[in-house]
Amino acid sequence: MTARAPEPDSGSAPHIVAVVLNWNGGEETGDCLRALRAVEGLRPQILLADNGSVDGSVATLRAEDPEMQVLELDTNHGYAGGNNRAMRHAFGELDAEWVCLLNSDLVVSPGLFSGMAAAVERASAAGGAPVGAVGPCLLYRDRPEVIWACGGSVAASLNVTTLLQHDRPYVPVKAVDHEVEYLPGACLMISRDAWEAVGGLDESFFCYLEDADWCLRLRAAGFRVLATPSVTAWHGLSTSTGGGYSAGRKYMTAVNSVHFLRKHGTWRGWAALFLFDVALWPLAFLRRLPTGRAAGAWAKLRGVIDGLRGVHIDASVAERFARRPT
Repeated sequence: MTARAPEPDSGSAPHIVAVVLNWNGGEETGDCLRALRAVEGLRPQILLADNGSVDGSVATLRAEDPEMQVLELDTNHGYAGGNNRAMRHAFGELDAEWVCLLNSDLVVSPGLFSGMAAAVERASAAGGAPVGAVGPCLLYRDRPEVIWACGGSVAASLNVTTLLQHDRPYVPVKAVDHEVEYLPGACLMISRDAWEAVGGLDESFFCYLEDADWCLRLRAAGFRVLATPSVTAWHGLSTSTGGGYSAGRKYMTAVNSVHFLRKHGTWRGWAALFLFDVALWPLAFLRRLPTGRAAGAWAKLRGVIDGLRGVHIDASVAERFARRPT
């Protein structure tokens, strides 16, 4: 690993480490890192954590920035496991006060970290419980005027969790900080105090819904989870696992929905799962047929059944679905 000194401290600015988790990300991860290097104002220290890539992307990315901190892991530990190892390094060896987890398919806005730090300061000045996690409004990379998520909620719904303001136009003048039940892990910044209080992500999820589980644990420990829509980032929707309505994403999310309900579910949540994802599944399948997305519907049903059977997502499952077309 190549050591790199932290960015100079500008007064009372917090030391932030931005973790980018790479798994065969190639040019997509390069876009993310280049956007991070172009950040203005409060600048984070960048840590590239590689989850056992085999595509040669680490050497390419390191050549572009030879001084970049790189944590090379021996195998694919998933979103949860890879980020946990990166956070231990960031809070330990790099002495971070905050760590921001970033999907490799994300492109950040220049003022992202200054904006999130300002939101934490505003919330702290207003009093109340400490902010344990903060995140921006995530917009689509291919539709930058449309919101993918400004935080999320946990409810008895089709997918256990719901993305707030999903597919609505982004209106900056209406962007007001607000507490949420969870933040999507595509861009989530957590404080050292919160990390020390609740620990890392639950690695039994491997990928998908570990962010919602983590934020619920943060809130149960007395921390606030804050969405700050005045700052943005652009999300490319995890092409490493297919993105969108891909079979891989639908299967793994369905498996983990059952796992999530086992940890946090109510009778309403279980009832919604069986109603929408089992009893009414034939209607969902028929709706998807004309769109060419029947494979995703099949995968979701298989995921629910496998989740009920006690199957867990691991590297072999992720590899099976990696980069399959939608």
